[in-house]
Amino acid sequence: LRRRLALLAIVILALGALYMFWFRDSSLVRVEKVTVTGLSGADASRERAAVVAAARGMTTLHLDEQALVRAVGPGAAIESLRAIPDFPHGLRVEFVQTTPVAILVSGSQRVAVGHGGVLLPRVRVADTAAPVVEMATLPSGLRLGSGQALRLVDCAAAIPAGLRPGVLRIRELPAKGLVAYLRHGPLVILGSARDLVAKWAAVAAVLADPASRGASYVDARVPDRPVAGGLSVSPTPPADQTGAAPVAPAGATGATGATTGASGTTGAGATSPATSAPPSGPASRQPASSGAGYTPPGTSTGGSQPGTATGTPSAGTAAHP
Repeated sequence: LRRRLALLAIVILALGALYMFWFRDSSLVRVEKVTVTGLSGADASRERAAVVAAARGMTTLHLDEQALVRAVGPGAAIESLRAIPDFPHGLRVEFVQTTPVAILVSGSQRVAVGHGGVLLPRVRVADTAAPVVEMATLPSGLRLGSGQALRLVDCAAAIPAGLRPGVLRIRELPAKGLVAYLRHGPLVILGSARDLVAKWAAVAAVLADPASRGASYVDARVPDRPVAGGLSVSPTPPADQTGAAPVAPAGATGATGATTGASGTTGAGATSPATSAPPSGPASRQPASSGAGYTPPGTSTGGSQPGTATGTPSAGTAAHP
């Protein structure tokens, strides 16, 4: 019995050595057919070709996943991959990419960050169109901890993909909560970190509405009632007690208008309403001015819509009711 057991052990060792040192790296199981999925972006075709070339240097019994990741290149944001062999000559490589949603900035240091606060140091920041989140110091780990920076990144992650390139920066202000600064558009006020997806959807709907052009801010703290505020409207002079139309004072020009002086008064003793600063709370929505505003992707940039006000008259111009 001892001799048989010893002979069996020798046979097992010989087969193991044959497998480890010859069969698993032999041409009998070499990878020939490779299927790559999950890669996207401008360099996807180049990255796919590099992965195929690297995979064909392996066998279905001896795979090197790290070599497959390195083959993609430093610019890709690879969260994970699965290499599924199809014995004897097939291989399927499934990549899971992490899309950058924001760029963390601390002084001259910059690093991309994905959903959930996952840092993406291999992503080229120069090629990333995402809002900036400013920090005192960049995190040393692989993920952001809980705190203000993570709230700002979660806010950036909720931005619709078509709107994200137009958002320059996201901050948190004491009076307004989360706010976003658009590249060519109004200030976006979001308030707390709750219902961010619904709030950004409301912001996108307001920006797509031609009536919001010229707004200085969009308040979406209540996503069911978003507000486009800071819009200028033409003042309407008050009627007298008898209900008659206002009469132009002596020296006024025009049949129906009244000359506005440098002091902002219309006629004798009548003061035109001043334009107020954006409030910190929700306000009622007003018609849009014809000034330049944010034009989201897919929105026509034509002229003013019917019923659009033409702005507040400046000093020295005639104001008409």
